[in-house]
Amino acid sequence: MSKQIPQIKKTALSTQGYKGTRDFFPTDQRLKSFLNSKIHRLMMSYGYEEYAGPFVEHLELYAAKSSEEIVKDQLYSFKDKGDRTLAIRPEMTPTLARMVAAKQRELLKPIRWYSIPTCMRYERPQRGRLREFDQLNVDIFGGNPLDEDIEIILTGIDILKSLGASYQDFSVKINHRGIINSFLTKILDIDFDNIPPILRLFDKKDKLSEENFQSQCKNLNLSDENIIKINSFMNASIEETIKLLGEYSSEAKELKLRIDILKELTSAECIVYSPEIMRGFDYYTGMVFEFFDRHPANQRALFGGGRYDNLVGAFGGDELPGVGYGAGDVALLNFMEVHGYLPNLMKQTDICVLRFSEQDRMTALKLAKILRGIGLNIESPVSVSKFGKQIQYAEKIAAKAIVFQGEEEIKNQTFSVKWLKTGVQENYNLNPEGLDSFRKKVLNN
Repeated sequence: MSKQIPQIKKTALSTQGYKGTRDFFPTDQRLKSFLNSKIHRLMMSYGYEEYAGPFVEHLELYAAKSSEEIVKDQLYSFKDKGDRTLAIRPEMTPTLARMVAAKQRELLKPIRWYSIPTCMRYERPQRGRLREFDQLNVDIFGGNPLDEDIEIILTGIDILKSLGASYQDFSVKINHRGIINSFLTKILDIDFDNIPPILRLFDKKDKLSEENFQSQCKNLNLSDENIIKINSFMNASIEETIKLLGEYSSEAKELKLRIDILKELTSAECIVYSPEIMRGFDYYTGMVFEFFDRHPANQRALFGGGRYDNLVGAFGGDELPGVGYGAGDVALLNFMEVHGYLPNLMKQTDICVLRFSEQDRMTALKLAKILRGIGLNIESPVSVSKFGKQIQYAEKIAAKAIVFQGEEEIKNQTFSVKWLKTGVQENYNLNPEGLDSFRKKVLNN
């Protein structure tokens, strides 16, 4: 007696992706492509070149060059089949530094590079922050620090402006790591080795209640007197900070010069000295900054960065000072959304070719081929339907016109065009002059 094969119950696969990642349907991809096209155009206008790097790196690269929070809590790491420990990139800067160090002496200075890689961090998904995200990285090496610092912030400002923003929509909060280091070591007499945890606390100050901040200061063995001085320092203007630091105010004076130049080039209302801006990455050594949205529905940091003078030298080559920032696409898109700057993007089809029956397949395909050959975006039908239904489809995708050839048009070597916006119908010759005239009208519509 033959055995019965057990029936395996089929279950449908989930349509949900991994939490914190995104599906880009064509409507979403249009917006992503629009954002990237604005960035590409803006960065090229400043003379920056695009680069790319691997999606995975050796774990030790991030362990040495990323923040403790990223390495301990947010890194996706795994063993490959050769038992090597790798990690999915959580940020691009360590890869950038490795690449620059590898060909440092061959590269023309200054090095102006940008990239828009996909990164991943294991953190709680929330508004403006996902586990998978695209992050614009903009960096410049090998120039005068003053000029580099000014240029790098100008690129960030112009990116927001290219997306529709005005100076009133955002602020650029600027600080300098040397200022806080001088304050802590010279004014508060704190040992340099104890500074990193204090910087990390300052970096998250805006997320803590005053009571919680005071409590965490005490946990770091800061005295009541020092906490009072810290509160005063954190609320000081750049001019007051220069006076407070006295003979140790060189970095504060340098920062004031940058702030003054940026205010003159842009707007005094969007350039702000903010001593609470620390940036959590340990590799920052000079100016640090963050762009903030001022919209009441989205009052949060958009992106930020800073100067890292020692990052490239850590790979064994010459030290090469640089400055840069990373801007996530999620935050930029949220910024555009709350300010009403999201464009209404349609499918980029210029012309729809129509068919009357199964018999005119080759006629439609040949006409579509000719029109694509003159640089137009053409859709030809892949099934036959009523003429009116084909026109409705063309209207729904915002095509500019429909074209077709009947017996008369084939006989006369012409094609008929109906402009969907006006309803006007015209005929064009299938010769170079006629096609050129048609192409110009399509592009001008």
